[in-house]
Amino acid sequence: MARRQGPKVDLPKADGAPLRLGRIGIIAVVGFGVGVAWPRLAGLDLVPSVPGAPAASQDLSGAPPEAPTGSAAAPVTPKPAPTPEVTARSTQPPVVGEAQVTSCRDAGGGRIETCDAVDFDRVARSRLSTLDDCEGLGEVTGVASVGFDLDFTKERVTRVSSGKATQLEREALKSLLECLEKKFSGVALVGIPHEHQRYTVFYRMELKGVLAAEPAGSAAPLAITPASGSAAVTWDTALVHATPGRETKVVARLRGGTRVGVSGRSGDWYRVKYDARGREGWVFRTAIGM
Repeated sequence: MARRQGPKVDLPKADGAPLRLGRIGIIAVVGFGVGVAWPRLAGLDLVPSVPGAPAASQDLSGAPPEAPTGSAAAPVTPKPAPTPEVTARSTQPPVVGEAQVTSCRDAGGGRIETCDAVDFDRVARSRLSTLDDCEGLGEVTGVASVGFDLDFTKERVTRVSSGKATQLEREALKSLLECLEKKFSGVALVGIPHEHQRYTVFYRMELKGVLAAEPAGSAAPLAITPASGSAAVTWDTALVHATPGRETKVVARLRGGTRVGVSGRSGDWYRVKYDARGREGWVFRTAIGM
């Protein structure tokens, strides 16, 4: 009997297989690398990123970044309250009247009936027109009559005094005279025309206090102690102020001997009723003998 032949199978040669597999491996590696690298090069995210702080992005608009929707707002540090500005304080120049020669004498001190108008203004007025360098006078208001004794034998101002028309409190007047004595201590009377050797010259000065007060609301509340009784003005003229303090507005002037009713006290100042209408103001304690 003849044998049946089975199907014929051709097997690849063993030396060709490694070459085909190597090529496939190279192609797979290159394809995998390209598949991993190209999304990154193109800026694409193929999978969601892990939740966390958002990446900072450059903002070229100049506007402040907006807070993410739904997230808690960052705490805002409150700005400190602005410090209130203090209004500059400077003493207003006093109003200086015309020079009045009240007396003149010869070298021996004998009084002369007729005096010439000695030109003391040329050295005096500029020094009287400012009180910024006078300590304690920045808040003083009122009228002062100031006299100067001129001695042309010594060519010096030998004395500064006050006249009867002065309406300043004693402490303020003392400060004013001390300041003027310093201002005129080194003044020489050289070159001033004169007929006699000694003169007394008076000026009327109106002191107007500071140019600007502190801003409203900066002063401490006024503490007033109730008081009752009556008193009499002991000064020649007492100034009645709207509120305690020499820097405040003068609302009245009382002559010596005037009776007033006392209704309150604040430090060295007393509140008094100064007229028949019952209007009130403040006077310094020594003005009514307190």
